Amino acid sequence: MINRINNRIDNILEQDKIFSPQAICEVLKEEIKPIIENYINLEDDIKVRFKKENNKNIFFIEINANRTKHFGYIPY
Repeated sequence: MINRINNRIDNILEQDKIFSPQAICEVLKEEIKPIIENYINLEDDIKVRFKKENNKNIFFIEINANRTKHFGYIPY
């Protein structure tokens, strides 16, 4: 019984991904943002777009930054 429930939940989640690419874009945006902020100062919010081309899923990520953060620099 539990296996059937788990399989059903997995199927629902997979179908949601297929039918709601915008939801995937929102999740990607929230996952990417903290990583990007370690390296650059964001000027605007990150934009993630989705496009289906033949059998390919193509994602576009747009990031506007006003500067990159220094590496190996220790301020006084």
